[in-house]
Amino acid sequence: MLARVPALDGDVRVLDVGCGKGELLVRALARFGGTGVGVEPNPAFATEARARIRERLAPGAAHIVEASWEHAALAEATFTFAICTGSLHAFGAWRDALAGMSRVVSRGGWALLGPGYWKRPPHADYPAAFGGRADELDSLAATLAAALAHGWRVEACHESTLAEWDAYELGYATRMREWCAANPDDADAAAFRERIRTWSDAYARWGRDTLGYALVLLHRTAG
Repeated sequence: MLARVPALDGDVRVLDVGCGKGELLVRALARFGGTGVGVEPNPAFATEARARIRERLAPGAAHIVEASWEHAALAEATFTFAICTGSLHAFGAWRDALAGMSRVVSRGGWALLGPGYWKRPPHADYPAAFGGRADELDSLAATLAAALAHGWRVEACHESTLAEWDAYELGYATRMREWCAANPDDADAAAFRERIRTWSDAYARWGRDTLGYALVLLHRTAG
């Protein structure tokens, strides 16, 4: 997706909301140059992101704001390229994320976002299994149409394959169980163990055929 974006001119500024361990932020800056900001509320992830920045980028190329998006004090900043691939809930729903990105990405700028969508209407018990609602997501067609309505042009869209979904879900469950086994006395261990049991069961029963995820590359054309 980064390779699909042409060379960016001028004072390039990159933003990654919910940057995790900073991999996409680092890759974007390595490709486009300029400076960047990662917003990450998880202290452990923020620490790893800072280490990755030190190891792979020039001094001063990027910094991490260790806060939630609402407390990051960046809402009116202007960026050339913005990323939010696993943390759209930082803004709210999909349309909130599109509107929020419109406020921080300059006209002519780009965004790489990762929305979920329904491949088919979900079983009534599936959203409840992870504390969600059926009306939180749309079909992929409706998801992309909402981007157009908010002044974005869809330049590329990659739908995660079933093999990619399985690899992600199984890897997530394995890491969660390994953590619980290594930290049996942690106050959160029992809750995490039950959460991953419920989550994995719901994915196996309904999620593989119902929930989709896409990486969507957007070009801001209006506003």
